[in-house]
Amino acid sequence: MKNKLSVSPGTDKKNFQQDDFFCSFFKEHENHLYGCGPVQTYPANTQIFQQDTPANAVYLIERGLVKLSRVELSHQIIVGIRSRHWLLAAPAVLIEKSYSFSATTLTLCYLRTISANGFLYLAKTDAQFSYQLQRMLSQEIYNHLIKVISLGCLPAIDRLERFFCELIQEHEPTDLQKQIEIQLPLKNHELAEIIAVTPEHLCRLLKEMAKKTNVKLSKGVLTIMNPKSLMHQANIY
Repeated sequence: MKNKLSVSPGTDKKNFQQDDFFCSFFKEHENHLYGCGPVQTYPANTQIFQQDTPANAVYLIERGLVKLSRVELSHQIIVGIRSRHWLLAAPAVLIEKSYSFSATTLTLCYLRTISANGFLYLAKTDAQFSYQLQRMLSQEIYNHLIKVISLGCLPAIDRLERFFCELIQEHEPTDLQKQIEIQLPLKNHELAEIIAVTPEHLCRLLKEMAKKTNVKLSKGVLTIMNPKSLMHQANIY
């Protein structure tokens, strides 16, 4: 029996049934004195902000996947992936530091922007906003702990399954009843890095999954014949 860890090691999400407090709040206060902007679309492979530059805004992901990465000694390290309902750069703005990472869209993304000053004002003066922000940041700490446990306890193929399930969850629930195709937004070596294996071992895992779970990856397209079954197998409901 597989261990029932609540999140995957690849994508730091709150949970599948996460409320949309920030989406509703920002929509209600669009163009208000807080500096909340309207929804804007960002094509895939668009850099939202760059590491070590001033943190002058926070970005709410309404839909899509964003990769956080950092370059050290000419080597790029993937720090994590963020998805819907997440506030990008909130920690940097709260402690008034530069962006620690670069944020790049992996898929078509819908984002709202709020100025750093407006965000700090809300964090200090709006009790409900501050409470929800604390919950989100606490969830991030929790997810990092789960990630460490996952890397130490779960087999690599389980980590890969859980990452694919995170991609599935970007689709509407009604789509889970049928075969779906996902344009995988990562290169093979990036996917291998996320689940902490070598690219060679990733290839072996993909072949194993294709035989056992009716999941296949071909030319960057991930085909999942039975999404609901895969999520059940990975203990994500």
